[in-house]
Amino acid sequence: MLAATKLGLRARAPGSLATTTTSPVMAVGRALFSTSENRAAANRRSNATIRKHSGNAMRHANKQSAPSLEKAKMDPSKAPAILLPETFVVPSLSRFPKQFKPLMSYLWGIIRVKTVDFLLSRQYRFSSMPGWRQKPLLSLKKAPLIAQTKALHRQMNEAIASGDAEMLEKIVDPYLYVPLAVNIEQRPKGRTGTWELVRYNKEPRVVSHKIFPLQGTKDKLLWQVTVSIASRQRVVQHERGKVVPGSEKELDLVENVVIGTMVSNETWATLNGWRIISTVQPMTPEKWEREQETVQLLAEASAKSN
Repeated sequence: MLAATKLGLRARAPGSLATTTTSPVMAVGRALFSTSENRAAANRRSNATIRKHSGNAMRHANKQSAPSLEKAKMDPSKAPAILLPETFVVPSLSRFPKQFKPLMSYLWGIIRVKTVDFLLSRQYRFSSMPGWRQKPLLSLKKAPLIAQTKALHRQMNEAIASGDAEMLEKIVDPYLYVPLAVNIEQRPKGRTGTWELVRYNKEPRVVSHKIFPLQGTKDKLLWQVTVSIASRQRVVQHERGKVVPGSEKELDLVENVVIGTMVSNETWATLNGWRIISTVQPMTPEKWEREQETVQLLAEASAKSN
């Protein structure tokens, strides 16, 4: 995504295991219309201004200003942006630990997470079979998921560049939409841009695939897919219909784009459309240690609530 260097997303749901998560956004290089710039612009505004735009965004979509998992149980369209724990994007080998013991622990973490993700997704796929000889209703084929992510990735960047907040709201999660919408509205009058995907430097691929039960419900699952997109992108800035001299930039970016939806484990149909939740950095050993501490705290909080 040409919107990107760092953005923390947070979702709260008291009493739920996945209550609070923060997902840093990463891209290689700096983009003209970047999420980091959107975030910085939003943070510079007063709290009153942020609340105003947040409220407007939620009212426009007929949502409450603070969606929760409790509401998601009744209405899946109100599900908040929750990056599922242990969304593990394997980094390059140069980032692996150098010492033997930390390396073995890190490798075991990779094996454990990937195995659990694989078994859970296959379990739900098997459960979706109407009969022994009938085709599963839940399809885990990668090609359609990659195509969906590529389409959302393209639409989001085009909307950010052109300042189309209405389109943006349809394809990104509300928690991601708010800071982007604030920045779009605060741009100088007459300032827009165009975004172009020049090429994919590598074929996009699924790097994390998670299906997780929504705590407190028996018939809803959270489905998240992370696709690594390596691409060259071009952006040009316009001022009142004219190209701003020197504004054209081409960047090679690598992004791990997370899309999510909710699934019924009775009908196995998606209950809402796929949306971009965030992008994530590779799970470095340092990040993995912090992730485990967070997971442990959430597990303890969940045990106490039960």
